[in-house]
Amino acid sequence: MKRIIGVALIAGAALSCGGGSAETLNCAWLASDNCWKMTAADAVDCLPAENETGTLSADNKTCTYASGVTVTFASPLVLPPPQGQQSPKFNFTVKNGGADCLHYEDSGTGFTLVVKGKTVRESGSGYGLTISCPDGTSVSTANAFAVLSCDADGGGAIFGGLPGNTWSSGGNNLSFGLLGTGASGLSQSVFNCAQP
Repeated sequence: MKRIIGVALIAGAALSCGGGSAETLNCAWLASDNCWKMTAADAVDCLPAENETGTLSADNKTCTYASGVTVTFASPLVLPPPQGQQSPKFNFTVKNGGADCLHYEDSGTGFTLVVKGKTVRESGSGYGLTISCPDGTSVSTANAFAVLSCDADGGGAIFGGLPGNTWSSGGNNLSFGLLGTGASGLSQSVFNCAQP
């Protein structure tokens, strides 16, 4: 079965992490323990194990894990994802034991990540990029392409360590992860769901 892999970053979004004035989104910010990394890290203890696979419901709207984790999609997953088109727009919520763990939603010009009540937003316009942090601060750059060569994790970070997502599908399954988290490997795994 052909494996489809996608990576989504929003170039041109403004990143912001400060209250009054926005700081600059640069390599130093990406390498730091920034709000994107810290918020994503807060979800690790309630996400399914990376080697665990959840089972999709018949309508592809819910993915259930034996460990008690559930992933609910706002719209049913389309499997396999259409080829030759832009990345699917993801909108889902992960719960563990009935408690909210993580919500991720693509907006078209960026995305929102909510973990245990803490929200990080990435938005873009043109080449600009802004990241808004849970504490009300933000970081921005007028040219997101300028930070693509950053090595934010010291191990050849993908896209310089900018926040984003990665997904792959083998036809009857889909896995999703968060880029730029500082986690080992290419991304922090969020879910891996398959049709029965």
